[in-house]
Parts: sequence; C-alpha cells; structure tokens
Amino acid sequence: MKKYLTKILLICLFSGVQHIELIGQENNKVWFDGFSRSLFTRDAVTENVFQDTVSARNTSNGYNLLDLNTHVNPSENIEIFSQIRIKNQFGGFFGSGTSIDVRQLRAKGVINNKIRFSVGDLFLKQTRFTLYNYNEDLSGYESNMFKPYRDIIEYENFYRENRWRSQGLQTDFSFQFDRYIRTLEFDAFITRPRGSSAITSNTYSNDLLLSGGTLVSQLNKNIQFQSHYINFFEIPTSGTTNISIRNPVYHFGISNSKKNNKSSMKQNIQAGFSEKYWLHSELENNAADSISNFTQGMFLELNNEFSKKDSSWQITLGYRYVDPNFRSAGAQTRRLNFDEENFPTIYPYYTNSQVDRPISIFDLLADENIYNQELQGNLMIFNPVYSNVLPFGDATPNRHGFYLQSEVNYKVIKGKLNTGFFQEIIGQGTPAKRDFTMLKTAMSIKINELVKLKKEVSISLASENEFTNRKTDTLSQIGLYSHQLTIFGNLEIVDKLFLQGSFKQFYAKGNEFLTQRNNYGVINNFILMDYGFTDHLISGGILYNIKKNVYANLQYNWWGKTFNSDESSNFNYNRLLFILSVKL
Repeated sequence: MKKYLTKILLICLFSGVQHIELIGQENNKVWFDGFSRSLFTRDAVTENVFQDTVSARNTSNGYNLLDLNTHVNPSENIEIFSQIRIKNQFGGFFGSGTSIDVRQLRAKGVINNKIRFSVGDLFLKQTRFTLYNYNEDLSGYESNMFKPYRDIIEYENFYRENRWRSQGLQTDFSFQFDRYIRTLEFDAFITRPRGSSAITSNTYSNDLLLSGGTLVSQLNKNIQFQSHYINFFEIPTSGTTNISIRNPVYHFGISNSKKNNKSSMKQNIQAGFSEKYWLHSELENNAADSISNFTQGMFLELNNEFSKKDSSWQITLGYRYVDPNFRSAGAQTRRLNFDEENFPTIYPYYTNSQVDRPISIFDLLADENIYNQELQGNLMIFNPVYSNVLPFGDATPNRHGFYLQSEVNYKVIKGKLNTGFFQEIIGQGTPAKRDFTMLKTAMSIKINELVKLKKEVSISLASENEFTNRKTDTLSQIGLYSHQLTIFGNLEIVDKLFLQGSFKQFYAKGNEFLTQRNNYGVINNFILMDYGFTDHLISGGILYNIKKNVYANLQYNWWGKTFNSDESSNFNYNRLLFILSVKL
C-alpha cells in the first residue's frame, strides 16, 4: 500500500507544477487560455471472483495533458483560434510517450458589423428534432461524486451544451424593425462530418455533408416564430460508389409567452416532417437517376411551461407524436453505440476463456473511448436495459404519448421529476404495440442549512425507472423493467475540502426483442433477449475545490456485475483514481 501512496504523492507534486496561470500578452492581438489535467488510475481484479489467470491482476495508467488555446486578433473584427494538445503518458521521459496535436482550429469574425461568420471547428445545435446531441444513457440525475468522470467524457468527446461538433462554415445575421415584427434572425451552415475514405483498395466512400438554416422572428412581445431546415447528404461524385443518402428535415414552431409579477407561462407548438432515401446515380447505359427506400415521416409536439418568478417551482406538461418513419440524423444519432465492435477499455476480456466483458454502468460513467462523435445516417444500436423508452431522445420514432417534467426549489430541498407515458404507433413484427412508462425522480437536501451549520453537509437521492410491456401471445410478449438507484453524501471537512461517498445500483430483468436492420435502415429480423443482472458501483473519496474551475479529486471505486443466471460469469473490479483539473 505504501508504494501506491508514494505514487499518488509524486503525482500530486508533479501536477502542482502544471498549475500555472497563463497570462495573455500585453499586446491585445494575441492572448491565451486553456486547460490542464493530470490523471492516474490503478485498476485491479477482485480476488477469488471468477477463474481468470490470463488477465493482469492490476494495471496502472495515467497522463498529463495541456490544451493551450491561442487567440489571435489580426483586426478588431476577426479572431483566429487554435488549440494545441501536449500529452505525456506516465512513465515516458525525455520525450518518450509525448504527443503534440492540433485539437481545434477556427476563425471567426464580423463583416461590416452585421454578418458574423465562423470557419473551421463548429459546435452546432438547432431543435430536439433537427440537430441536437442528447445526453448519454443514465446521466440525467448524476451526483457530484462522478463529476470528474463526466467532465472527461464531455470534454474529450466535444460534448458542449447538446451541440454536435463538425467542421465547415457558419454565418448568421439579424434585423430589427419598428413595425409588424420586432426582430428577424438568420443562421446558416454547411459542414463535412465525414470525408471520402477507402473502403477497399479501389473503392472509396463519398463525402458526407450536413447543411442547414434557421429563421427566428419575434413577432411581438409575446409571440415567437421559428423555422429550421437541415439536410444530411452525400456527394456521389466525391467517391467511387453511385449510391448516396439524402435526409432533409423541416421544422416549424411557434411559442406564446405571458408573464406577470408572480409567474410566467409559455405555450409551444412545433411540427415538421422528414424525407429519407438513397439516390442511385451514374448508372450503366446512361440510365436515369433513381431513388430507393424512400420514406416520409412527421412529428408534432405541444407543451405548456409554468414557472414561478423566483424559480422556486416550474412544470412542463406536453404531448408528443413522432411518426415511425421520421428520420433525422442530426437528432437521432446517439452518443453511445452498442454494436459488437464497441468494447470497454478497462478489462475488455475476462475469465480464462477471455470472453467479451459486457458493458456496465461503470463503463458508461468512466470510459470516454466508447462514445461516439460522428453523425450516423441510420438508427444506431442501443441496449434496451439502459434506455428503451426514448433511446433516441425526444426524436425517438414510433412513439406518442404524454410527459410531465417538474422542478421544485424549496428552502433546503431541491426536487426533480421526469415522467412519461408512451406507446408505439405501429407494432413491430406483430399488430400488438409496446407500452412504455418512465419515472425518474431526484431530491437533494442541504442539511447544513437545516440545522444551521457553517460547513456544507448534503445528501441526494435519485431513482430512475423504465417499464416496457407488450401484452400478446406467449411468443411475442414483452416485459422489461430497469431501475437505477443513486445515493450521494457530501461533507465539507474544512473550507473547500469535501469528504464524499456514493452508492449506485442498476437492476434489469425481463425480455425484449432487438431489431436488426440492413444497410438502408429497414428492419429485417428480431432477436429475443432475456435480461437479468445487477450492476453496482460504490465510491468514496475526497474533493478539494482549489478555486473556480480548479479541483483535485481522489476516490476509490468498487464496481461489477452480478447475473441472475449461471450462463454468464460475474465480475468485480476496483479502481483508485486521482484527477487534477485546471481551467486556465
């Protein structure tokens, strides 16, 4: 144990050297900021759990990295931004194990004080049905215990405010009027999510482009109108294949807001439709271009938002309808992909047979390498135990139903509620339809304010439940239940130094049919799956908030999975984690 404590001490001392404030040059045309992180992990197999004499009993990994942001202003209205990453793996000296990469590059500015533009790396978002990067599974009510893990996942995968990162050109401008309408705002972009690449030695994929635009108008004090367009498409002449995807999506929305001295109310209605097909061009014998697998789908959502002026209470009640054929690559692409090629990084194989280790809640929390950064043309594979009600967010196709969301801030208590009752519009493989129920709640209590203590003492609880049912004959009947429980305690020992503990458990039991789709996204098979397991994650640690956006965290995690049947082997691991995170 002493040698591990020595390692941690050396890491802390070394990391302290990195805590350097980068001060911009006095010349205001060039200035700097950035981010630094030091990380050390020790992963180990719990003894006498399963027969595994092949895997290493424990492994240690870690690195130091610095992301240096350079801002250059050649003129008052233009800024050039670059992010250079310097990363060194622990154990690498004299340049060994050190890498230097350009992580981001962008130029932005204003033309004639009217038209704004950005070229290079862009972070784009429209609506929840056109272009939106939904949060990953089981992250809605995450405790602060695991904030360091979430920070890494979001930072390393460029997840910012539910935006998708891409590369291209964006421009926007606005107008103000003194009659009829108040404002008119325009935004347009074109990006290339994927360039042409080799499929075989003589076959190359086509360039994949994403274009879109937004119009927002404030008609009067209360009423706002929005219109959005996005198109996900390929350029057939940029590769050697003659088949290219087309996926345009159209969105229209209007909202009416009313306020008084005590509360506010907002009514929203939005609707739209999508098209999706494959274009077959450059055919033999000069045949005319043709299309295949053409589908159309629409969506509709109505909701009412109520809130107190002091933000002590707010509630949203709504109805949503999403057609089975509605397809929107920008909104339905998932952060998590559960295809067979996506393995966990930590102990990916286990037992003496070296079988693939199933992904657990710890992997979802701690493994940034299993996450996706690219928009996908077809619906991605998902695991129904972790997300079956709305696996593709609010844009999940073949769903209609009601939902209720609420937040309460009452003195020392904060509470959240997210519930929904949905049903399939058409059955899959049978006329019978699935019913879905979602119930997610969270509550936190500031005990220090309740008993008048100077130091922060708090406890939080969260419960997330999903139910899936299909009542029919014995062959196609479905019943799946999943539940996640999180308990978190936070105790301030001295100023800015916190003792933390957390218990997280995930339980799933039942059966569900997994859909298999062809290259055109059409369902061609169903696979019956039986589920029965329990995931656990127990954590304890110390957090030191040095100052805003600078913290050090030391924690220990016990995690694993227990299966209800003997067909799969249980596993248990533990991890020692140290993180120093510095935003410069």
